[in-house]
Amino acid sequence: MSSAEKKPSKVILWSTPRSLSSALTKCLSFVPKSVIWFEPYVSAMFYGSDAHVELPGSQTKDGRDIHTQTKQIIIPDGVGFDADKCSYKWCQEQLETDYPGKNIVFVQAKARAISTRFDAIPRGYKHSFLIRHPLKVFLSWKKAIHKVMKPGTALETFKLSTESKLPSGYFFKEMYDLYQHIIENYESNPIILDADDLLTNPGGVLKAYCNAMDIPYTNDLLHWDPSDDVIMTWNVSRSLLKLQQLDAFTFQDKAFTSSEFLKPSKGPSREDLTEDDLQCVDFCMPYYEKMYEKRLVC
Repeated sequence: MSSAEKKPSKVILWSTPRSLSSALTKCLSFVPKSVIWFEPYVSAMFYGSDAHVELPGSQTKDGRDIHTQTKQIIIPDGVGFDADKCSYKWCQEQLETDYPGKNIVFVQAKARAISTRFDAIPRGYKHSFLIRHPLKVFLSWKKAIHKVMKPGTALETFKLSTESKLPSGYFFKEMYDLYQHIIENYESNPIILDADDLLTNPGGVLKAYCNAMDIPYTNDLLHWDPSDDVIMTWNVSRSLLKLQQLDAFTFQDKAFTSSEFLKPSKGPSREDLTEDDLQCVDFCMPYYEKMYEKRLVC
C-alpha cells in the first residue's frame, strides 16, 4: 500500500440478539468496496477449538437432527469459511488484516460471544453498539428460540429464563460490561445506536452514524436490493450459512430479505409477556437505560 493510499475505515457493531443488527449489516453491504464480517465470534463460540457454548437445541432430539440436516446442505465453493478453524485468535488475526483498496471493513458481532475473551478484541477498529428495548428483544428472542428448542409446544409454556440457554447476564449485562471495557481500554466515547431511533429516522440516524464511523454515506443506502444474494459475499462461517437454511433458524430471514428500514411497531407491553419473561426484562433494564442515555441523538 502506498503512503498516499487511504486505509479503510474499520468498524465493529456490537449488539444483543434481535436488535436489528443484521438489517443494518445488509444495508452497509452496499457501501462500495466494503468487506463484511458476519458474527465471527459467534462461530468461535459455537465451533472450532475455542467452542464453549452449545448450539441452541443441540441437546434435544430435534437438535441432533439439526446437526444431521446441516451436514447435508451444500454451500457453493468460495463462499464463507470453515468454522472448524474459527478460534478466537484466528478471528482477531483476520480482522486485523490490512484490506488495501477497500472503503470499509464492517464487523457484526454479538457482545455475548466476546464476553469471556476480551483479549481477542481486534486492534484498529472504531467500536459501536446497537441497543433495543428489552421488552422487544426478549419477546422476539423467545419466539425465535422457542421454534428451535421446543417446536410443537405452546409458546406461553416456554420458560425463557431457564430453557433458552441465556447467558448469566441475559445478553444486556454482557454488552454493558463490554461497553465499559471499550471505554476503559480503546475509546472514551463509542457510538451507541438505538434500534427504534434508526427505524424512526433512518436518514438522520444512519447518516450521523456513518459520519461518526468514517463510512461513506449517500442517500442510496436508505434503499437496497431485497435479494439475499449479498450475504454470499460476506465473510461468514459455512456452518452459520447452513443453519440459516433450516426451517428452525429462519428468524433472520426478514433482515436478509429487507430492502429498507421500516417504521417501528408500537411493541409489546408488560402485559404481553409472562412473569418469567419479565424477570429477564427487569434484570436488563438498568443496563439498557444506562446505554440509552448515551445514545446518538439526531
